[in-house]
Amino acid sequence: MKKLLALVLAGVMAFSMVACGGGETEGEAEGEAKMTVNLVCTNLGDKSFNDSADAGLKALADEGLIDYKVTEYGTDNSKVNITLEEAAQDYDVVICNNLGYGMATAWLRENAETYPDTTFLVYDEPTDLVENIQNVQMIAYKANESDFLAGALAALISETGVIGFVGGMEAPVIHDFLVGYIEGAQYVNPDIVVDVSYIGSYTDAGKGKDLGVVALNKGADVLHAVAGSAGNGYLEAAQEAGKLGIGVDSDQYEVFKADKPELANSIVTSSLKDVGASLATIIKSMIDGTYTWEQCMWFGMAEDCAGIAENENYLKLVSAEDQAEFNAIKEKLANGEITVSTAYGMDAATLNAIVESAK
Repeated sequence: MKKLLALVLAGVMAFSMVACGGGETEGEAEGEAKMTVNLVCTNLGDKSFNDSADAGLKALADEGLIDYKVTEYGTDNSKVNITLEEAAQDYDVVICNNLGYGMATAWLRENAETYPDTTFLVYDEPTDLVENIQNVQMIAYKANESDFLAGALAALISETGVIGFVGGMEAPVIHDFLVGYIEGAQYVNPDIVVDVSYIGSYTDAGKGKDLGVVALNKGADVLHAVAGSAGNGYLEAAQEAGKLGIGVDSDQYEVFKADKPELANSIVTSSLKDVGASLATIIKSMIDGTYTWEQCMWFGMAEDCAGIAENENYLKLVSAEDQAEFNAIKEKLANGEITVSTAYGMDAATLNAIVESAK
C-alpha cells in the first residue's frame, strides 16, 4: 500500500534520527498509519446507494480506522478514466460502482494490474466484466431477496390490486429487483397486477414522475422506484396523488423526513441494499488481515445487507394484521422455506414470462 509504506518508512527514518541524536523527543515519531480510502462517484445526494456507500465509509473514518475522501466528478463521463487513474496513484483503496455505464470496469481491465498496491472495490456489479484480477474486488447484493419482501408488502397494503415498479435502466441489477418484487407480490396475491416501466436514466427525476403518473392512471396505489435519484420523481408522483411509495437502497423515509417531510410520510418502506455495511465489512477485514479475494462477494439477508426498512412510518402505515403476515413471510424467506428467483443468468424469455405473468 503506497501511503502506508511511505508512512512506515517515514516512521523508520524518524526512529533513526532519534537513535542518532537527531533531537526529536519520544512520541514525535509515534503515530499509526491509516489505510487511505477514496470513494469515486458521480455525485452524492442520490439518496440511494452512493449516499449509503459514503455513510458506511464516514463511519469507519469516525472510528479512526481509515483516512477517507470522496471524489465527485459530476455527470461528465469523459472524466471517469482520469479520475480513477488519479485515485489509483494516491490511495490504498479506491471504491466505485461501474461508472459511465461500463467505463469503470473497462478501465480496470486495462489498468488495475498497473497499480498492484491499490485495491479496487466495485460495488453493485455482480458480473464477470473484470475477471481474475486480484486487486479488483467485485461486490454484489441479493436485491431479489429485499425486493421479494418489498413486493409482498406492496401486495398486502394495496387496495386496488395494482402496484407499480420503475427501473432506471434495463440491466441485470434492476431485473433482479424486479423479479423479486413480482414474485413477492404474487406470493401474497397471485392475481396482483404490476405495472413495469423504465426511465432510461438514473438522474431524470422528471421522467420518473411522468411514469409514476402513468402507473397511477392505471390504478396503481403503491409505487416502487429502483432508479437512483430519477426514482425520486416516481415517489413524488405517489405522494402528490395521496398514494404510497417504496424507496430503494437507503431508508428513504429517514433520508427525506427532515427536508421533505410530506414525501417522507408517503414512503411506507424502502428495499434496502446496505452498500455502506458491505464496504465496512470488507475494509475491516483488510485492516485485520482476514480479507480473502473472491471473484465476487455477495451480500444479502444473511449478511444483514438486504431487507426492508421497518421504521416508525412503516409501523404507522402498516396495520398490525399486515405486519404479522409480513413477519411470517420474512421468517420463511430467512429460513429457506421461500426461495426467490434471480435475474442473474436468467434468459430473456424467462424474464419476460415473469413480467407478463403480472400484467
